[in-house]
Amino acid sequence: MPRYRFSWDAFADGVVEAFADSLGYDPDELDETPRAFLEREVKRPNSTFVKHHKDVILEAWVARHEGTARYLYQRLADIGVGPPDYRPRSLNGFLKFLADTRNAKNFRTIVADAMIAYGDRDRPPDDDSPPDFVPRFGVLEVGSAPEDSRQPHDYQREAWDRMGAHLAEAEAEGVFQGLLVMPTGAGKTFTAVRWLTENVLARGGRVLWLAHRRELLLHAAAEFHRTAAHASPRERLRIRVVSGSDAPSSSIDPEDDVVIASVASLARRADIRSECISDPRTFVVIDEAHHSPAKSYRDLLRELADQRKFRVLGLTATPTRTLEDERPVLGRLFGHRILYQVGLRTLIERGTLSRPRIVRVRTGADAEQGITEADRKHFSRFGELSEEWLDRIAHLSDRNQAIVEHYLEHREKYGPTLVFAINIHHAALLAAELQEHGVRADYVASRRPDGTSGDPSALIEAFRVGELDVLVNVQMVTEGVDVPAIQSVFLARPTSSEILLRQMLGRALRGPAAGGTQDAYLVSFEDHWERYTDWESPFDLVPDLQIEAMQEEAEPEQGEPAEPAFRPELVEALPWDMVMTTARELRKLRAISPSIAFEAVPHGWYVFEHEGAEDHESFRHVVPFYAHQAPCWEHAFDRLWGVTPRTAGGYDPSSLEDSFVDCDDPRPAARDVEMAIRLRARGGDRPEPIAFAERERSDPRALAARILETDVGSRARMELIETAYDKLAQAVYPTLSDFRRAVSDAEHALCHPGDAQHMPKAVPLFELGDDTMLAPGPHHDLAALLDEMRPVAARLLEISAIPHRGPVEWTRRVVKGWYGMAYWESVAAPGQGRIRVNKMLDSPDVPEDVLRWLLWHEYLHLHLQDGHSNTFRALERRWPGFREAERFLTTLNNRFGIQAW
Repeated sequence: MPRYRFSWDAFADGVVEAFADSLGYDPDELDETPRAFLEREVKRPNSTFVKHHKDVILEAWVARHEGTARYLYQRLADIGVGPPDYRPRSLNGFLKFLADTRNAKNFRTIVADAMIAYGDRDRPPDDDSPPDFVPRFGVLEVGSAPEDSRQPHDYQREAWDRMGAHLAEAEAEGVFQGLLVMPTGAGKTFTAVRWLTENVLARGGRVLWLAHRRELLLHAAAEFHRTAAHASPRERLRIRVVSGSDAPSSSIDPEDDVVIASVASLARRADIRSECISDPRTFVVIDEAHHSPAKSYRDLLRELADQRKFRVLGLTATPTRTLEDERPVLGRLFGHRILYQVGLRTLIERGTLSRPRIVRVRTGADAEQGITEADRKHFSRFGELSEEWLDRIAHLSDRNQAIVEHYLEHREKYGPTLVFAINIHHAALLAAELQEHGVRADYVASRRPDGTSGDPSALIEAFRVGELDVLVNVQMVTEGVDVPAIQSVFLARPTSSEILLRQMLGRALRGPAAGGTQDAYLVSFEDHWERYTDWESPFDLVPDLQIEAMQEEAEPEQGEPAEPAFRPELVEALPWDMVMTTARELRKLRAISPSIAFEAVPHGWYVFEHEGAEDHESFRHVVPFYAHQAPCWEHAFDRLWGVTPRTAGGYDPSSLEDSFVDCDDPRPAARDVEMAIRLRARGGDRPEPIAFAERERSDPRALAARILETDVGSRARMELIETAYDKLAQAVYPTLSDFRRAVSDAEHALCHPGDAQHMPKAVPLFELGDDTMLAPGPHHDLAALLDEMRPVAARLLEISAIPHRGPVEWTRRVVKGWYGMAYWESVAAPGQGRIRVNKMLDSPDVPEDVLRWLLWHEYLHLHLQDGHSNTFRALERRWPGFREAERFLTTLNNRFGIQAW
């Protein structure tokens, strides 16, 4: 293996203490720290060290790093060392495999090599260790560092010129502030790192690089290592990665030239953060600025404001698409200045990037099939699918068949295709299926469970030169592999990570000017998700890509035209974190009635934000909410913040069912509820609702109410409508005529509530006053009343019997919004669906005839699968006693303000 200048600095304090204890360290007898003791006793771990301390190595060090555990397993399995026929897929599985492996020479050598690679201080030019082994701390000799052969594009040189000009101004004024804005695939990190190396590090400065995700830290560290030769005339560079999984913040040394740190790692050590920022040599970089936690922005802003001179650069693809209340903070932090910006469309027109062409394939697979309690707990804790869950999806035969058949049907169009599989077995299955159909396909993975031969480097080269049509891989070709001719990417693995998705898509986005293709087909295989809906449409994570993809004609997909997720204006009109929710609801509501589409726009949002300690990653989760959801959220928060964090940590979404059981559609996603539980379990603050103030100005219903209240003339009415047709309204309604129709429909609905096509949402009443209750129940049997209603309904509809499949149930609480509601799926047969009745009516004060008519009313919705159309109203009035029932409910509405039924 390459020679390393080893240091224990990269190892966390807890790991060092465990090693020192195993060597006999006694603080009462020794006047030195555990780290100093370990450095004195063990200059460099070797085979003998592993032989005597295997258990401590696994428990104290490997158990903290799943990537290391996976790497060790793969190395050992590749040479046939370890328990036979054992194929672990989780950290616990890797640890068991390693624990059960005999402590023989091969095992000791591989583990010792991994420890040395982890603690290296020099990264040699010939070091090809995997991404997990980006050095946590390294001292690079600039003079002997390999030259970075990558040639910058014209736009990257333009960015360097702009940043250089501002740096010259800053030398006189003392302040450098600004944003570098580049889209996915444009090389933001390379552009920034190369410029910093030549203009800051080479001149004796230092860099503090901050990001919120470890993937970003490791990517930045790799770039600094690749560009080290450009730091001349500096003799050497000290580069340190700081996070809960890497070096601790306490290891930061004033002599470090580059500190690449997670926001969370410095959040709890204000003293260390202040030391870094107060150093006049420090240049601060915030990666993915639009995603960093708002509180960290404010803390950093205060710290920088105390400095007479400071330098800060933000990197982002979306400078204006963060939450409204944070835009002023971002503006102040970066001086309201965009130093350089290039858009995706510009790079497509220049040929630097391919034009993205998005294709969605609905697999019909139930991705939640077989989900276990362990899966739910894993998701609640880590926010990702467990290995066992992923493996079940990987073995859904109908899903795999859909992937293969889709490629075979479009293989000529798709050209060289890179497939991202779920795991190694999935990659092997897909490659074998494609080969059986005569496709030149293979797969690359860390090992090959099918026993076939295949060197990953050789297979990637074969794909690059055109000897393979399809290459299936398991996260081995996300970054750093040069295959410019990739024309299509198949997303055969579910993901809700924007970072990972952008890395995968970026493999196909190299344009003709960069040796790539004119068009890039980005194909997503989308499964059915009942509760975990965030995983359903991965392209919703990258709205900026969808904007340009929408310039193309949508191609038929399984017999139906692919509908764009949203119009481009939506991204400009809404905060970034609300775009996905709005787009998802727009697709549903437009299918019902275009006039009610504005109801897809959330009324506000919560920010679940927590800055973890060094052993926990910080997180920030934005939850858009609708007005009818807000009381449910507040009740859930009352429950969570009414118990200790430890107690809340034992909760799962079912623990809060009472808060959301009566929440009308759309209900909060299970992931959002789990993130609220996680926030409380970590000791985070209770979220406060933030209203989307711009919404009401564009809301057709609110505008209609103002028009009716003021009784304006027709000319003034048109002026009001035209003024309200702003960016947000334009995002929902493509033309002013569409918006006018929506306002007119809203006026009609307000004047004639019974004709409304879309009913008000149910709002549960968690606290009841004397004015919100009839005589208490339970009193009525809904199932019996439905049975009594059915023969009458059959006669009125002139059919032998009325079919009905689905629950008929009371709400758990009294709700405001409606007396009854029918729910049906567009693909369901007439008469099938769910009927819910307001618990308020489960009272001896309500006649049974009224409830039988109400059930008839709701059943008609299921039968017709329609709203209050003319046909619906004509049938509704056939019910015997219709007038009496309508009069009774109207009187209740006047008394209690239920609104509609």
